[in-house]
Amino acid sequence: MDFQGQSILSTEQFDRDSLLDLMKEAEMMEEVFKQGGNDILKGKLMAAVFFEPSTRTRFSFETAMLRLGGMVVSNPDMMKNSSIKKNETLWDTGKVLSQMVDVIAMRHPNPGTVAKLAEGSDVPVLNAGDGSNEHPTQGLLDLYTIWKKFGRFDGLKVALVGDLKNSRVLHSDADLLKHFDVEFVLVSPEELALPPKFKDGISFRETENIHEVIGDLDVISCNRLQEERFENPADCQKYRGSFIITTELLKGAKSDLIILNPLPRMEELPTDVDDDPRAKYFEQVHNGVIIRMALLKKVLL
Repeated sequence: MDFQGQSILSTEQFDRDSLLDLMKEAEMMEEVFKQGGNDILKGKLMAAVFFEPSTRTRFSFETAMLRLGGMVVSNPDMMKNSSIKKNETLWDTGKVLSQMVDVIAMRHPNPGTVAKLAEGSDVPVLNAGDGSNEHPTQGLLDLYTIWKKFGRFDGLKVALVGDLKNSRVLHSDADLLKHFDVEFVLVSPEELALPPKFKDGISFRETENIHEVIGDLDVISCNRLQEERFENPADCQKYRGSFIITTELLKGAKSDLIILNPLPRMEELPTDVDDDPRAKYFEQVHNGVIIRMALLKKVLL
C-alpha cells in the first residue's frame, strides 16, 4: 500500500501487508538512527500542532523529523495560542498551515477533530491522538515493539489491560493486531470494557482477573485510568487498583513475556516492575521515534 501524500488518520487504513511492510521500513530506520540520522527529508517542514498536553508523542514526532534532516515548527498549546481562540474553524486552520509546511502532526482531545483539520489541509496530516478514539502511531509503535521481540504477530496471546473503554491506545492496538492470528484477552471491569466496534474482527475472551491468564500471555499492553475522559473524574476512583501489574503477578508469567504501556503510568504499573527485563515501556519511547521516522518517509517521499 502506497501512503505517499496521504494523511494517516486511522488504524483502519492499514492491512496485514502494509503493516508488515512498515515493520521492515522501521527496521531500516533503526539503522539510520544508529548512524545519527540522515538528510532524506532535507527541505521538508513539519508543523506539530497539539491541542492537548503531550510529552512523548510531540517530542517523538519532532525528533523523527529532525533525525531525517527535516525541520519543525511547533505549537504545544493550540487551544490558547492560535487563531482557534478567535473561533477559526479546524478546516481553515488546516488550509492555512498547509500553505506553509509539508506535513502536519496533530493531537486533539475530541474524537474526529484531526480528520476535520485534514479535510482542509493540502498536505498529509498525521493523527497524534484524537480524544478517546484512536492513536494510530502509538498502536504502530506498540506493534513494532512486539515485532522486535518476537519477529511475528501470528500465534501470540495479547492481553489488553485497564480502561479499555477510554484508552485510544488500546483501541488502536486491537484494530491493528486484528489483521493477524492473535488471541486477545480483554482485562477490565465490565463498565470499562472495550467498545464493540474494536471487538469486531478479533478473537477474544474477557475477564476481570488477569491472574487467571497470566501464565499464557506473550504480551501485556496496559494503560492507566483515563481520568480526563470521565464526565465526572471522581467516578473513576472506584476502579483504582482494579488492574495492577505487580512483581508478584509476574512471577507466574512467561520468561519472554513483554509489558507495554504508553505512559504516563499511574498505579497500574508500580516502579519496581521497571527492573524486570520484560518491561519494554521505556524502550517503546525509542521505538516511537523509529516508527514515526518510517511513516514520515512513507508519506513525504
